[in-house]
Amino acid sequence: MSPPRFTPGHVDACWRDALALWDVRVQLSPPEPHVPFAPGEEHASEPLAYIDLAKRQVFVHFELLDSMGAAGSLTAVLAHEIGHHARFPHTLGWDAELRVQEQRLIPGLKQSLTNLFYDLQVNEVVGRTHAAELAEVYRGFQRVRPGETSPLFFFYLAIYEELWGLAAGALAPATQEAPMEERFPGIRAEARMFAQTFYALPTPRLQFLYFCATFIRFIDKPEDTTYCLPLGGDVSLPDVDDLDSAIHGSGHWDDALAEAEERGWLSGASGEGKRDALDTLHRVTHHLPGSGSGKLRRALVSRHYRRLVDQHILRLPSAPSKPEPYLRTTPEAWEYGDDPSAIDWTLTVLSQGHLAAVAPLRRELEADLPPPSELGVPSVEIYLDTSGSMPNPEAQLNSMTLAAQVLSASAIRKKATVKGVIYSHRDPVVSPWMYDEETARDFLLHYIGGGTQYPFDLLESLSRERPDAMRVIISDSDFLANVSEGDAMDLLVEAARRSRALVAFLALPDEHMARKVLKPVLGERRFRLVVVKWLSDFGPAAAALSQALLEN
Repeated sequence: MSPPRFTPGHVDACWRDALALWDVRVQLSPPEPHVPFAPGEEHASEPLAYIDLAKRQVFVHFELLDSMGAAGSLTAVLAHEIGHHARFPHTLGWDAELRVQEQRLIPGLKQSLTNLFYDLQVNEVVGRTHAAELAEVYRGFQRVRPGETSPLFFFYLAIYEELWGLAAGALAPATQEAPMEERFPGIRAEARMFAQTFYALPTPRLQFLYFCATFIRFIDKPEDTTYCLPLGGDVSLPDVDDLDSAIHGSGHWDDALAEAEERGWLSGASGEGKRDALDTLHRVTHHLPGSGSGKLRRALVSRHYRRLVDQHILRLPSAPSKPEPYLRTTPEAWEYGDDPSAIDWTLTVLSQGHLAAVAPLRRELEADLPPPSELGVPSVEIYLDTSGSMPNPEAQLNSMTLAAQVLSASAIRKKATVKGVIYSHRDPVVSPWMYDEETARDFLLHYIGGGTQYPFDLLESLSRERPDAMRVIISDSDFLANVSEGDAMDLLVEAARRSRALVAFLALPDEHMARKVLKPVLGERRFRLVVVKWLSDFGPAAAALSQALLEN
């Protein structure tokens, strides 16, 4: 419920004035009252205003604005939100670029500063005509959220005092002026310099680098730093496409980084900007909401490995890897909560008669998959060693994981099916037969760690299930130790005899010891030993191996 002063006519008038300030046409609905995310909680913790991009709807917390004593600032608040949508950042791709550079410049930063950066840009434009209203919002925010002001927020408010010609203490608490000056000598002068320099810089990239170089002084521990702004948290998060493009397309920043170094803002920034992509990926995603499940991070890692795979094997034009579903499955009773579009009304009416309306039947669609033997290409089983001798592929490039992905992609691009077996010292993780490259790539990113114990029993049982499959074991010297234990060699020999081909693809300094240990199985015509001396050669070697195995 909005306070009485925010009548529909008043809100509409403020909305029109806010749109006129930016002189743009936006596909947004006029503002509606914000519905508290946590009913019953202190409303000061709720956002003041934001845009729901899914609904193209602007929401304003009218009660909070009123309690802040800033009811007369509605036009300025709405203009602030429109500014984010229309110009700063305008696109989430640009926001992703800034998040990537930010994590490279301020490693481990817990909460992104990009929203604060955009607010400085938006408020400079809105403040040309509504500075007093914006200032009232920031003063009111401190009234409803009392407590000590952080150095970051104090400096931020001091910048607005300089920008809008306000007296010192008009926004930044006057009681903290002396303690802040003692802790950060020259803080007021630096705020004045920032206001004079930031808005005069010729490019937004230089602006952001100067912003980071200045604000980092007021961040003691990046991994613990959080902040709350009255008009913060109102920019949507970039998606996986935006972040992927930003991580792998940072070349546009090279000139800006070089100029920032020349100006003395940053030290060694150009070198920092060329960090390993997986390290950058971790920095950008570790603090994002909902990243606990790792879905966003996993998707970005998968795309990184796909790029590496494509460097080693040719991507052939083909039909989509995920066939369009068009075959109807067996009918089942439709229940409340199921997708209504899954109801087969024709079948329901024919079979249920008068009960059709109350007892509909549903049938899903599934793809008509090609048989594994299409084009005569065999199925491929890949046994991937993920012991602690190799890194987690999500944190650091794992050459064995890359080799497995090269092999699986090569097979799938030739219409073969692939089964993955991830093993270490614990129970192995086994995939179903996979025909989709993305599914296989995601599965092969699994990691167990610890010691190595090759699953010879599983190899033996799978070789009985699918004797026509090719099998590739990707490991290192640990495999030689495993095969020397118990009846492991006998199981390996039997599996080689039942397989179309069985390849031990091992990382070893030389193959002399391997040939000695594997002598009993080397005599089998379907067994092959492939030794890679350098981990960096695993990718090219896997491409050559896949060509040798799969070319007809």
